[in-house]
Amino acid sequence: MAITISVGSGKGGTGKSMVVTNLGLLLAGSNRRVCVADLDLGGADIHILYGLFEPEATLTDFLTRKVGSLSEIIHPLASFGNLQIIPGSGNTLQTANMSFQEKQRLLRALATIDTDVLLVDVGAGTGFHALDFFMFTDIQICVTNPEPAAIMDFYNFLQLATIRRALSGFLAQSEIGRTLREKRYQSLAEVFADAEAIQPGAKRLAQQALESFNPLLITNMVGSNARINQLKLRNLAAKYLGISIPSLGDIPCDSHVQEAMRAYLPVSGYAPKA
Repeated sequence: MAITISVGSGKGGTGKSMVVTNLGLLLAGSNRRVCVADLDLGGADIHILYGLFEPEATLTDFLTRKVGSLSEIIHPLASFGNLQIIPGSGNTLQTANMSFQEKQRLLRALATIDTDVLLVDVGAGTGFHALDFFMFTDIQICVTNPEPAAIMDFYNFLQLATIRRALSGFLAQSEIGRTLREKRYQSLAEVFADAEAIQPGAKRLAQQALESFNPLLITNMVGSNARINQLKLRNLAAKYLGISIPSLGDIPCDSHVQEAMRAYLPVSGYAPKA
C-alpha cells in the first residue's frame, strides 16, 4: 500500500509546487517508486517543472470520462528514475464544479495507484476541493514563507482544515452530522459549541477527530532578514486549533531555484549542491 503525502498552502506563491517537484525527485532517487498527482485544479503546472510541456492526457480526461481509469493518464518520467506524474487539469467547468460523487471517484482511483509513494500537490486556497484533497492523505505538509500575508493565509488554511477534520468526526447521515454541515463555520470553537448543544458529549468526538491531525510545516524562501516566529505559530495552533504543527525545517532563498525553473528542471537535479 502506498504512503500518501499531500502538500498544501494557504495562498499561491509560497513555492509549494517547487517543494512537491523536488520532494518527488529526491524520494524517487532513494529507490522508491513515486507518483506525483497534480490536483491544483485550474492552476496545474507540475508537469512543466519536470519539462513535460504537452502531456498526451491529463486529469481532465479522467474527470470527463474520456479515459476509463487513472492509470491511462499516468506519465512515466524516464529521465528522473522511478518517477511518474498525473498531469493536472485546466480550469474547465467540469473541474471547477466537480460534484461530491466525482471527487469521491477521483479519490478512490488515487488510492488504487501501484506506487510506493503518492505525492499530491493540492491547489492553493481554502475551497472544499483543496481541503478534501489535503485531508485525503496519510501525511499532510503545509508550505508557507515569511511574508506576513502568506503566514495569515497559512493560519486561515489550517483553521479551515481543522474545522473540516472536526466535522469528519460525525457521520454525514447522522442528525448531528447533517445539522453541522449546513452551517459555514469560521472557528473551531463554534463547531465545538454547536456540537455540544445538539448532543452532549459530541464535542469530544470532534476533538478526537483532531488527535491524529498533525500537519507538518515547511517554511520556504527563508533569508537572514526573513524568518517567522515558529514557536508563536505553534502556540497559536495548539491554543486555538487544538493541533500541533511540527516543523520539517526551512528552505533558504537560493538563486539556483529560479535558474532551475527557467531550465524546466527541479533544482535538486539541476544543482544538487544548492
